[in-house]
Amino acid sequence: MYETLKRFHERPAPFSYYTTDTLWTDPHISGRMLGFHLDESSDLASRRPAVIDGIVDWIDRYVGLAGKRVCDIGCGPGLYALRMARRGAAVTGIDFSTRSVDHARRMTKAEGADATFIVGDYLKDEIPGGQDLVCLIYGDMCAMSAENRRAVTAKVRRALKPGGLFIFDLFSQGQFAERAESTSFARNMMDGFWSAADYFGFLKVFLYPEECVALDRYLIVEDSRSFEVFNWMRYYSPQAARAEFDGNGFQIERLVDVSTGAPWTLSASPFAVIARAS
Repeated sequence: MYETLKRFHERPAPFSYYTTDTLWTDPHISGRMLGFHLDESSDLASRRPAVIDGIVDWIDRYVGLAGKRVCDIGCGPGLYALRMARRGAAVTGIDFSTRSVDHARRMTKAEGADATFIVGDYLKDEIPGGQDLVCLIYGDMCAMSAENRRAVTAKVRRALKPGGLFIFDLFSQGQFAERAESTSFARNMMDGFWSAADYFGFLKVFLYPEECVALDRYLIVEDSRSFEVFNWMRYYSPQAARAEFDGNGFQIERLVDVSTGAPWTLSASPFAVIARAS
């Protein structure tokens, strides 16, 4: 156990380990994740309903969703996708959480909405073509390595019609400035989130100021097994966002406040990027 904890406290290179599938495919954890998504009093896994309504509202004002083909990648249980379908868009949602997709399909059937949900991994699978708009919402872009961000951006460009829009949100350097390195430990950490069995949870937060990257590294120790989860997050300035995403088939039109669509001002809050396929 000493060697395990010693390795756990060693600082890994940014994005050197990926465990994202654990959050969304483990039967217990994915169930808890879906619960957090659907918890209207929490912002842990998704934004609250009033905020989501506001986001879809400004996207509709900017794009005009009625009659548009929209693909929501990393759609989760369809919180954004179904709202866009209600406004007249033909929506395809893609997510690799079977549990989340099943929930979105049930909601779609109940409403009779024009939405299709696919179990898929946008890092591995192609995105359906002919889209007017592709969305990637709630910081998913920030959880990827630079290589994966480039790959996803290229896929989105192939999926869009000429002049189509890619809208995604980024966490800001102001938010990074509020983070701090820390170590914590608890029995059944996060109220049993990580396992149905009894366990001990360890969390080590690493910061990488030069890269503007943070890592929440979890170690979960049960009686019969242990596993780690690496949650990476890249934080952006407007300059860094433009340097990375303006070009390669896209032109950034605006950086806006995620919640309102108003021009974003430097603050400890995320911002959305509106990029048009050139």
